[in-house]
Amino acid sequence: MIDIIITLLMSLPLIVLGSTIGPDSAINFGSRIPKAKLKSEEGLKRLRRIKIALILAGSFILVGGFACLAFHWEDYQLVVILIPEIAAIVYMLLQLYKIEKKGKGLLVLMLSIIVILGVLLLIGTLPITATDNNTTIRNDTLFIKGSYAKEIPISSIIYIKGNAIVPPIEMRTNGISFGAYNVGHFRTKDGKDILLYLHSDETNVTHIKTRENEDIYINFKDSARSVDFTNKLKESYIHQSTSSKTSIFRECLL
Repeated sequence: MIDIIITLLMSLPLIVLGSTIGPDSAINFGSRIPKAKLKSEEGLKRLRRIKIALILAGSFILVGGFACLAFHWEDYQLVVILIPEIAAIVYMLLQLYKIEKKGKGLLVLMLSIIVILGVLLLIGTLPITATDNNTTIRNDTLFIKGSYAKEIPISSIIYIKGNAIVPPIEMRTNGISFGAYNVGHFRTKDGKDILLYLHSDETNVTHIKTRENEDIYINFKDSARSVDFTNKLKESYIHQSTSSKTSIFRECLL
């Protein structure tokens, strides 16, 4: 749902702006561009190019964004949205500069800001995949840190399976996907909501099921750590189960 909203918010304003822009529009480029320049032959030609560029960029984002969702190409959705958006804005500024024929310093400044903001947005949106899954077992509790952090008491776990197969994913409902990095809430093709903490598509995956009917899949970028995690979790689970049974037995004796 979030991906649909983002696609609409990034595409529709470009299409609307492109459809309405014209010689009677109030356009500023440092200062308001005179109507005479906008209505000149050169101005009309540049405005027509701006109109086409904005509508094409908005349409490409709209179609491309929904195509990424339909064909499960979420990894490319950010690129599909940002590149046409930035290209259309840069092209519009260049055309306005050619109409106004002044404000070269302003043009350079605006283009620099757009490029910097685009790069920062890319960096800020992409997940930090260089670090591995920060998951520990302590005090009979499984601590999953980082994005979508979660604490799971070992006593609430009813099923643990190593070398598990992640079911086919239908959509990301509230999470992050970038290549092999998949963290957050996802929905399978069978309509089941699951939690993923996957950092690699080449290492052992541990499947955990809790009493709250949660299905959680965890792995690490490090292969040895992925296998070791399954074993440690099973040991903690067995220890917890044994401790619980011993406590119940003692209570019965008393």
